[in-house]
Amino acid sequence: MSPTTPSRRNHALFWLFTWVATALHLGQAFDLPASAGLALYQGVLIGSYALLFIAPLWLLTRLCIPLLPGIVTGTLQVLLASALQLLIYADGLLWTLYGFHLNGFVWNILTTPGGVEALGSSESSQLGFTLIAVGIVAGQAALRVAASLVGHYLPRLPSPRLLWVLPLFLLATVGERVSYGVSHFYGYSPLLETAQRMPFYQPLTMRRFLEYQLGLERPQRMEVQSAALEGQLAYPQAPLRIDAPAKPLNVVWLVAESWRADALNPRVMPHTSAFAERATRFDNHFSGGNGTRIGMFSQFYGLPANLWFPVLDARVGSPLIDVLQQQQYQMKLFTSAKFTYPEFDKTLFVKVPPEQMQSYDQAEPWQRDRKNIDDLLQFIDQRAADKPFMTFMFFESPHANYTFPPESVIEPDYLPDFSYASMDLERDIGGIYKRYQNAVHHLDGQIARVTRHLEAQGLLDETLIVITGDHGEEFMEKGRWGHNSAFVDEQLKVPLVLWVPGRDAHRETLATSHVDLLPTLLPLLGVQNPSHDYSIGQSLFAPTANRLLIAGDWDRLAFISEQSKIVLPFSSGKFSGMQASQANDQPLLDPAAVLQRSMPLIQSELQGLRRFLAH
Repeated sequence: MSPTTPSRRNHALFWLFTWVATALHLGQAFDLPASAGLALYQGVLIGSYALLFIAPLWLLTRLCIPLLPGIVTGTLQVLLASALQLLIYADGLLWTLYGFHLNGFVWNILTTPGGVEALGSSESSQLGFTLIAVGIVAGQAALRVAASLVGHYLPRLPSPRLLWVLPLFLLATVGERVSYGVSHFYGYSPLLETAQRMPFYQPLTMRRFLEYQLGLERPQRMEVQSAALEGQLAYPQAPLRIDAPAKPLNVVWLVAESWRADALNPRVMPHTSAFAERATRFDNHFSGGNGTRIGMFSQFYGLPANLWFPVLDARVGSPLIDVLQQQQYQMKLFTSAKFTYPEFDKTLFVKVPPEQMQSYDQAEPWQRDRKNIDDLLQFIDQRAADKPFMTFMFFESPHANYTFPPESVIEPDYLPDFSYASMDLERDIGGIYKRYQNAVHHLDGQIARVTRHLEAQGLLDETLIVITGDHGEEFMEKGRWGHNSAFVDEQLKVPLVLWVPGRDAHRETLATSHVDLLPTLLPLLGVQNPSHDYSIGQSLFAPTANRLLIAGDWDRLAFISEQSKIVLPFSSGKFSGMQASQANDQPLLDPAAVLQRSMPLIQSELQGLRRFLAH
């Protein structure tokens, strides 16, 4: 069948309408600009990227016109355009909730077993997303019908042609590129921040041309060595030397998902708070990351986020597990999520036999937690009494969507239906936070079951107990909800309660970190090496003031001092890629000056990390 003029016109009109719809859809992620110049840039950015996104789909369906029946081509148009709109919707939801776009981290979630389940989606969320998808397909079908009607009733209307569009697109793209390059050179933040709202944005820098060809002077010349690490893993630095204690201590390691520091209080967690008063409690404790992957990695390795990938590639297990296995500990690990996401079966616990790892994820998270604690206590009771044991538990109920049984409700006015598809954070955040408090109250009871059981069995005097969170959870205090999006205190600070037999109760206020756990515990388990061999941390029993702590995520490191927080992407050490704030997350009056003062120390820290790689 040869293409007819009406079919070509309808095809062009459909993609014209879709371009407008795509631009409007993309525009929802942008704030109203403060100046006319920024508004013009924003309009050009949105319009040019909307055209860039639909261009491959337009070309593909254009080629299909002479090959396929009209109804098939029309259906293909609708489906492809709908897929694009769904991607934009998903990306916009990610940006709204977490402040990042579809990226390698999201792809890891989608492709790693257990990743999607870790998001905590509910049935109402799934129904809501299904209805949204149906609505998007219906909307694109309506645009297809509209294109046909316009083509039929206005046959003399000229159809959009490539020769009209291409010069305008090139002009807009060049203008947008140059605007970004100049803004990047001079550090004009409003435009740079606007550009970063566009999904899949590809920045263009013009430093060499503007500085060396035109002779312009850059306002900031600061650069620091990239945080990316390459080379063969050399971890630990030396084989661990173990002088096994005459009476080895048992180890009980309890980690709660999304457990923020201020949730450990007598009202929400009376039992755990009371136990903390008898132990060592750390009130200014930072996770090594704002997400589960690095939060757990920092606990079990004492290393920063940029070493996660070398460790994963090398399949090197945690030194803690190595030490316990060498001393023939009886071991049983439990999780209410999955050991496959994040890839703890390939990192932390890669050497643990599968039969010693229980992943139970078949019911509501609070029910999974109860079942796992039932089995954990059974393991303790049925162990061989003449050998030490280690058990680990990862609680899932404090993770969104924050589940709990009716008897754990201490905040009755909570959001009853937690749906990612329909919730409005500004409207619902109060009710969401109350759900979280109820979930953490349930967590308190499960932790208490473990500590009370150990005490009842007379095991407290011979057991190390670690009670902590993988990372914190923000509830819009600094503009975001959840975790994985920023290095604010709400997402980084977690409780840490450490029970060490024979040590007096103590409440520590100096800043400490998850990377300090191994330097504290491995010596108690017989390790003679200096902590420098296996960690960047220091003993929790002797914390120091004015430390520079390191936290991280998938592709950034945050350097945290008592005065400031500086965030550095793995891939760039340039000034324009850094972010800086006060230590309390408030804006700095002179961020450039703070960055300038901090660079030597950050450079030294980055250089020190390279000792764990052989070049």
